[in-house]
Amino acid sequence: MTPDISSLYRLHCKELLHHLLRIVKCPETAEDLLQESYLILARTANDTSIDHPRGFLYRTASNLAMDHLRHHKVVERHQEAARHLDEPQLAGVEAELADQQWRTLLHQTIYELPPRCRDAFILHKIHGLSYREVANFLDISESAVEKHILKGLMYCRKQLGSHFGRPYRTD
Repeated sequence: MTPDISSLYRLHCKELLHHLLRIVKCPETAEDLLQESYLILARTANDTSIDHPRGFLYRTASNLAMDHLRHHKVVERHQEAARHLDEPQLAGVEAELADQQWRTLLHQTIYELPPRCRDAFILHKIHGLSYREVANFLDISESAVEKHILKGLMYCRKQLGSHFGRPYRTD
């Protein structure tokens, strides 16, 4: 059964957004995860039959929310460790601004990647899926996933230079 994405959106948007908001506690993040859930539903519905689209949406949204929380926790630990290095300390407001600028620059760089490469990169690096899981999700070989991830890393390093992976560096 191919679900009608528009009617599913109208039916479940508010309740799914509320569900996500309870998990991630951030309206903007909840909105992003909601959109990503519907995109995944739309992509998946093109390839396979989805018998229970509402359940699929909730499972997908919950998984994305949990991935977001895990990723956020890892990023916080990394940022905390970076603060204790010998690099110059930034004042609170400056650090937040630098972090926001870094995230914006990184997201822009990732979204410049070709679509299939970007999808593989985001699923692996941001959502933490294994190469096999990414390969199954995108219906490509693990070797292709590895090549996409490598291409994405090389592109990010090229675009971001010495700042890649170092959000608090100011030089």
